[in-house]
Amino acid sequence: MKKLLFITLIFLYSNFIYAQYSSIEHNNETRQYIYYEPENLQKNAPLVFVMHGYSSDASVIKNYSNMNTIANENGFAVCYPRGTEDDYGNRFWNVGYDFHPDETVDDVDFLVQLVDYLQNKHDLSNENIFATGMSNGGEMCYMLACEASTTFKAVTSVAGMMLQDIMDSCNSENLIPIFEIHGTNDDVNIYNGDPNNSGEWGAYPSIPETIDYWSNLNNCSSFTTENLPNPNSNDGSYVVKERHYDSDNGNEIWLYKVVGGGHDWPGAFGNMDINSSLEA
Repeated sequence: MKKLLFITLIFLYSNFIYAQYSSIEHNNETRQYIYYEPENLQKNAPLVFVMHGYSSDASVIKNYSNMNTIANENGFAVCYPRGTEDDYGNRFWNVGYDFHPDETVDDVDFLVQLVDYLQNKHDLSNENIFATGMSNGGEMCYMLACEASTTFKAVTSVAGMMLQDIMDSCNSENLIPIFEIHGTNDDVNIYNGDPNNSGEWGAYPSIPETIDYWSNLNNCSSFTTENLPNPNSNDGSYVVKERHYDSDNGNEIWLYKVVGGGHDWPGAFGNMDINSSLEA
């Protein structure tokens, strides 16, 4: 019994340390984030932002993405920023959901300022800054591609979508590579889109239309598709890789279509043929 209690206390203590937040002031508000860097990280190392979904939290995506381990293996720093709470008490990124008409928090500016702060504090790269996120975090990636493309050099959205309003107002100063990982059976951010706003997030085009939008912006002239290996036949899904390339600027636009996949972060739950954190 004493041994079990000891193990439980160690587990709780470890999780407390694991989810320790740091703070930064932005627009007269205290914002929080989790920062991690491997031991003996080289100066000018890359920085990867990993953003949680709606109603989730930074510590949650930190746990299931396992990005710290990948950072150890590849030599980069990771930041898990924390969204603010909406009127429903849910943490979110302000991408302009239909049920958030009065939200004014400027998350694009917050993330850009946080990049600058971490670069200076930890001697990180001024060039190699990347972002990925799950669902609402993935949608935030599309906003960054439109509004902060001089800071972020590539983004990966996992189970996210691009709201029609964001697409209509997108004015990317510096086009960057885009990567989407999305299940065809996603029942939250529907693969075939929701142009009539039946889900009340806001209207948005299909995932293929979104990928085509970015492909056309970058003037990609070549396209390939291939089925990736399906080593886990018990997950009820497989992955089709679609690649748009041969652009004027060298950018590539990728889609991993998870056929039969849901609203998941493949590799952590749902499809287990790929590891979204490694792919991102």
